Amino acid sequence: MDQFALLNKKGFTLIEVMIALVVLLLVSLALMQTALVGIDSNMRNVLRDEAVGIAEMRVNEARNLPFTPTVDNLISDTGSLAGANCPTGFPATGVLIQRNLKNITNFDFCTNRAVTPFGTDTKQINITVGWRWKGEGYTHSIATIRKIE
Repeated sequence: MDQFALLNKKGFTLIEVMIALVVLLLVSLALMQTALVGIDSNMRNVLRDEAVGIAEMRVNEARNLPFTPTVDNLISDTGSLAGANCPTGFPATGVLIQRNLKNITNFDFCTNRAVTPFGTDTKQINITVGWRWKGEGYTHSIATIRKIE
């Protein structure tokens, strides 16, 4: 049996090795693309989570403003967002909040507080947070109602 193995000179040809390498390359490229999609999806989730936290922070600020029959500081934002990296169609007034996330420094989150009278003693507060990631605009909005104390 050992002699047969030595006499058998069949093996892989260069063509077979090249085809195997091409198949391995295609599988590797598909796995790398999958990893890149996963990383991008993870970053979008991180940005959305940060936007939710910022919206909650802005709602708590609005809830803590004086809103009584004699003092009403609960108003819409008037500051300008000119020069900020806001999504297309985002309101021109608001507050720019910058955060450091992972390996990104000073990432722009555009925020807008819109206050609408809702009856004689109630106001509706709408908070919108917008940001851009890889050229695409994203927004997150929350609303609450506050009565005169």
